Amino acid sequence: MTLVPDTWTLTTRMLKHNIRSVDTIITILVMPVMIMLAFVFVLGGAMNTGDPGIRYVDYVVPVVLLLAIASGVSYTGFRTNLDVTQGMYDRFRTMPIARASMVGGHIVSSVIINAVSVVVIFAIALLCGYRPHPGWAGFGVMAGVLLVTLVAFAVMGVAFGMAARSSEGAGVFAYVVMALMFVSSGFAPTSTMKSGLRWFADHQPMTPIINSLRAAQSGQIDATATLIALAWLVAMIIGFGIMCAWAARRVERRKP
Repeated sequence: MTLVPDTWTLTTRMLKHNIRSVDTIITILVMPVMIMLAFVFVLGGAMNTGDPGIRYVDYVVPVVLLLAIASGVSYTGFRTNLDVTQGMYDRFRTMPIARASMVGGHIVSSVIINAVSVVVIFAIALLCGYRPHPGWAGFGVMAGVLLVTLVAFAVMGVAFGMAARSSEGAGVFAYVVMALMFVSSGFAPTSTMKSGLRWFADHQPMTPIINSLRAAQSGQIDATATLIALAWLVAMIIGFGIMCAWAARRVERRKP
């Protein structure tokens, strides 16, 4: 009965941490924006998207959004691990609160703060010349895919934060996710890659997510890419949710 209010209380706690942390703002916003500016204004003129009808700024925004989310959840993993390793999780266990809210607070706060970062990235992209025309259907697909991505990445960040034995190790997963984005259709068409690398890029989870967003922003719904992206994201939520539950049980076996 107390799950929802307890989760919201712990969510507001984490939101206050995020708002007061300069490191969080730099991690979530500054780095993805710098990457977007570099690719649009420094490298964009030399990039070939394979489609003369799409400008590079429109091509690259979907992957920049994912980079912003991945940067944000790396901080989620870090904060979750601090709660575990510095005794805050044990302190919560001694209180009359719902156990699931201790994890739920991190997940919900991560979704909220990263949703704000996505809106800010959109605004900056518009200043850089980004001009989407999704229509109502495309807007719905973009919003749906981004929302599920926010949840999936948040669960992943909390799972690694719970499982890691140090705060340094809690954010390592973010580098793997970012590496997958660079080896995808995010910055250049996979058709320009060598055959083996192209096969990997076409079949890893970031490519269908990016392709789904890219098609939706132009008003062309790529049903295949969208369904594959959602399948990957749901699998991530289930898989990392199980990992999170396992890590929580491991922590709870310790003496508070």
